[in-house]
Amino acid sequence: MPRQKNTAVIKKVLKRELVSNRKYKTTYKDIKKYFEIINKAVFNKQLSPFNEILIKKIYDSGPSDSKMMCYGQVVAWEWKRKGTRVYHLEMLPYYRNKKDFVDTLGHEMIHLYQMANVGDTGNHNKLFYSFRPKLNKIGLDL
Repeated sequence: MPRQKNTAVIKKVLKRELVSNRKYKTTYKDIKKYFEIINKAVFNKQLSPFNEILIKKIYDSGPSDSKMMCYGQVVAWEWKRKGTRVYHLEMLPYYRNKKDFVDTLGHEMIHLYQMANVGDTGNHNKLFYSFRPKLNKIGLDL
């Protein structure tokens, strides 16, 4: 199937599945399902899955050491002696709706691509924002 037609089909499926505005409970099954969909449509199947996935409340140090809630994050663990690096995905147990959940997963997948595939810092930089049109094409937001 040509890539453009494939993208249109994925956008249609996502639009149908993400229409509800009800509170969404995160599941490992959905993380895997939507990871595969986004990996195919946006990353041309170039992403390896996260080494570990955690569903938990996520806090990040904000300005002046205050705790801020995060929607999701990728944590890189590195063992320099062994030359090994692993990537953990952390997602919240609940999202406002399923669309917020899938948008967040897509966002974190870009960070994974930056760090694991390109060796980038994983910051919100030019490379990160270059994925906005690809996500928008399948109906997701950055």
